[in-house]
Amino acid sequence: MRKTIIVIALSLSSTAAFAVSTCDTMPTKNQQNDCWSAMIGSDLQEADEYAFAVQKSHKVPASVKRKVKEKRQAISTDANNQCKKDDLGYPENSCYIEQIQKFKDFTYKETAKFGVPDKRLD
Repeated sequence: MRKTIIVIALSLSSTAAFAVSTCDTMPTKNQQNDCWSAMIGSDLQEADEYAFAVQKSHKVPASVKRKVKEKRQAISTDANNQCKKDDLGYPENSCYIEQIQKFKDFTYKETAKFGVPDKRLD
């Protein structure tokens, strides 16, 4: 259990740290924004693919599928409620990515016992 918690904590911090170290070092604000946009878009696509894999699985019960679907739909709302806002009033980018990672962790926790492949670090 302790090993699992450490792995999850490291993956959350490394994802956000990687994003900060790559996007925030871009020379112009537009390049930084484009980088963040691409990274968030990619992470959201991965979240959609994970949710789709759950929905497609015949082994996952309908109640779990429903929870995963609701959690996927709540990513933006969770980010708006839990993240500090940037200058334009949007959730901070690294926090938004963290909310996506929380969805992936939740989905893994709910579906691993039903044979859905782990897509947290894809």
